[in-house]
Amino acid sequence: MSANTRRYKRRRRNRTPLFLLLLLLVTGMVLLLISCGGKDGENPGDSNDPIQGGAADPGEGGEPDPPEPVEPEPDPYEGYAIRTMTERDMGIGEQILVSNAVPYTFPAEAAEELVVVIHEKNNSYMSKDYETSLLPVTVSHLNDMMKDYTDQGGAVNIMVVSGHRTYDFQQKVFDSSAARNGLEHAQRFVAQPGGSEHHTGYALDLWNTTVGDYFEGVGECKWITDNCHKYGFILRYSEEKEAFTKIGPEGWHFRYVGVPHSYLVVENGFCYEEYIDYLKGFSFLDDHLFTTVDGVEYEIYYVEGLEVPVPEEGTYTISGNNLDGFIVTVTRAPVSEPPQVPAA
Repeated sequence: MSANTRRYKRRRRNRTPLFLLLLLLVTGMVLLLISCGGKDGENPGDSNDPIQGGAADPGEGGEPDPPEPVEPEPDPYEGYAIRTMTERDMGIGEQILVSNAVPYTFPAEAAEELVVVIHEKNNSYMSKDYETSLLPVTVSHLNDMMKDYTDQGGAVNIMVVSGHRTYDFQQKVFDSSAARNGLEHAQRFVAQPGGSEHHTGYALDLWNTTVGDYFEGVGECKWITDNCHKYGFILRYSEEKEAFTKIGPEGWHFRYVGVPHSYLVVENGFCYEEYIDYLKGFSFLDDHLFTTVDGVEYEIYYVEGLEVPVPEEGTYTISGNNLDGFIVTVTRAPVSEPPQVPAA
């Protein structure tokens, strides 16, 4: 099912200057005095002559209307509380951007949450060894995707061959590639240490055991590439987006970013760098992004800095973007019906 996306304009807080309100009040009083005319003996002219300051002719419009009151606009912070985040928090969350240009910050608590894939996976795919690890949320949605893949006819021939990597391990991967294929090749196809999505626990590489090579979204495997966004994954590196990602095409590298973000990335034809920049157009005090996926309505907005408004009620997540702020995703409506398994 496709996402139904729209913008929502928030009204800004009233910022009418105090002096303007005072000016309106004084003007109203002056007009009221003029309409009433002067007291007896104070006006030398004809009391009925409007030019001489006499009472206005009721037939000529009567007393002027009083100035209309200025209504203050709604407070955009009503119904929201402020959560004060830290610079460290900015590098944590499902929507963080990690690349050679935006290095990972290696928060200790993220590494502590890792689980070994072979202990958590289902029977719909394989894992390379007893060391490959990912974050629990990544494994959970990978299990859902691979179960639906085999249920609709896919073979149990897909293996996770790479998950979380430390800085030192990524250095070894880069050096090994440079030794085998040359430095230029390594710089195009292997992220620098610190710049790899594999540091996060949200990225994984797949292997096709039938062909004995890295996964490519062809044949029956095309189902995974075509449907991965329905489970929160995106294919991270494509040939047409290499100018943005600075990494060559990798049909086997998938990144978990969560629903509805995966839908928005795919339906807008973005790479992840473009998507993070796109979300900056939906700031808390301006437009919010609303989208509906499988009967669930989501509200998304971006907050620059560390003071993050969040709903006082309801379900939401906060993720740093690993750049300059935070992405808030609010669930606004419950699931109306269970999601359908995509057809082959």
